[in-house]
Amino acid sequence: MAAALLGALVETFGYSVQFGGPFENTNDAMRRTRPSVCILDVDYGVEASDETLGHAAMRGIAGILFGTQKALDRNRALIEKHGVVTLRMPASPADLDTALQRAMQSTRPSVTL
Repeated sequence: MAAALLGALVETFGYSVQFGGPFENTNDAMRRTRPSVCILDVDYGVEASDETLGHAAMRGIAGILFGTQKALDRNRALIEKHGVVTLRMPASPADLDTALQRAMQSTRPSVTL
């Protein structure tokens, strides 16, 4: 439900949104959808790992990790290593737009959640 709401908001900024399948792992979803940006929720055990972010970087996919401040703090080393954009929740639409603009600086307009 949260991904659908976030996706609807992302679409209002003019981006195309695609979703990973219900049982599809993050790497398979990125391979299938070929996004410019992959948004990962680090509060719910999503594959925000060195491997996933490394694969994203090799494919030219920018990452945005979102979650509570506590979850972002738990992932600080990973965030710094990969230089991904972060978004602390709850976020305003302006915060989301800023995060997307930062991530999209060198990519095409497509987002996968």
